[in-house]
Amino acid sequence: MKRILVLLTVGAMIASIMALFSGVALAQGGADVCVSNKGETKVQKGDSTCSSDSISHAVAHNDSQARAVDNSQAKANNTSEAAASNNSQAKANNDSTAVALDNCTAKANNGEEEICH
Repeated sequence: MKRILVLLTVGAMIASIMALFSGVALAQGGADVCVSNKGETKVQKGDSTCSSDSISHAVAHNDSQARAVDNSQAKANNTSEAAASNNSQAKANNDSTAVALDNCTAKANNGEEEICH
């Protein structure tokens, strides 16, 4: 009888902890992320969008957009846009825009706009 009481108590504690953590996840609002690798969208959750061709990689997070083509990488975070093409890298953070064309790297932060070509 004592063993059953202990098992029920432990089960109730585990259920309480699980309910607490699921509530925290809901309060944080859920994921907003997009990942595209080699032309395939691997993750698409929330409002962020992304795309890549068969030899590129793009990641967008928190209401952002990322596009990459021709062996390039693009990353956009926090309401930003990043686009890269022709062996280039673009990274934009915090309301920024980064565009990288033709073998270059563009980085933009905190409202900046950066274009390289």
